[in-house]
Amino acid sequence: MVHGPHIVGVQEVSVEVIEMLKCGISGERIARMLGVSRTSVWKFVKKLEDLGYVIERKRGLGYRILRSPDISPYEVASVCRDLSLIDEVYYYKVTDSTNLRAREVAKPRRLFVAERQTKGRGRYGRSWMSEEGGLYFSITLSMPIEYVPRLTLTTGVSIARVLNAKLKWPNDVMFEGRKLCGILCELVGGVEDPLIIVGIGINVNNPSCGISLKEIYGREVSRIDVLSRVLRSFERYYFKLLSGDWDEIRREWIDLSETLGRYVKVRTVNRTYEGFALDLDEDGGLMLDVGGKVVKVFSGDCFYA
Repeated sequence: MVHGPHIVGVQEVSVEVIEMLKCGISGERIARMLGVSRTSVWKFVKKLEDLGYVIERKRGLGYRILRSPDISPYEVASVCRDLSLIDEVYYYKVTDSTNLRAREVAKPRRLFVAERQTKGRGRYGRSWMSEEGGLYFSITLSMPIEYVPRLTLTTGVSIARVLNAKLKWPNDVMFEGRKLCGILCELVGGVEDPLIIVGIGINVNNPSCGISLKEIYGREVSRIDVLSRVLRSFERYYFKLLSGDWDEIRREWIDLSETLGRYVKVRTVNRTYEGFALDLDEDGGLMLDVGGKVVKVFSGDCFYA
């Protein structure tokens, strides 16, 4: 089931208006800023209330937001205003998968966010539990294809740093041995002009078969705060990758790894390897000691023995 997106440009005047509404602003000034009638202002305020904003009205003074929803298309656009990677937000109350929506739009510099997914996907098309209360989003990027194999690992480092978590090769963010976040990077289009989709699912306040931030902290956690911190960290590490700092990112991944030094089973499409995880190769592959022979694996499912 897909409920049509609420699309907001991160530099739209409406996003600025909402920030001003948090301090209080007259209907006349809103009308001037948006270039609309006072009736349209009333409809805009009603639209915000439908999104979960609690708004105070005072005759002669105007409107003031008393309480904002935990997450909304405008709150998401607001945190993206000073990011250089995102121009537009596509926001869904419910969708099948943000990665699928990103494929459909197929434009770079877009952020797709859903409050709930009905067909959230992990590696090899497996389902990802995506109940309300979690944070599910996809970022579309246009980048040189040679960086793509390292992007999943870079994304993991950027998120683990924010969440004080560990990393399980190749694409899981873990907390005390339980899954907190999953990452799915996909390539769309040709080699000459590829579109990269970075899909991220974080257990925040939602029920999960892994662990959530709510369970870790013993309280509800602001999803917009988590999204803001993760996006800023992702952008910083993304540009580090493009600027040639992969060796530094790789060392950070090694430092955050809970996989290295363990006896693991890695199941690829064609075969299964068992051995000790030795290191992360400079190309991002997992180096295994399989019966005294070093084997390099670039993708697959990793299980701990």
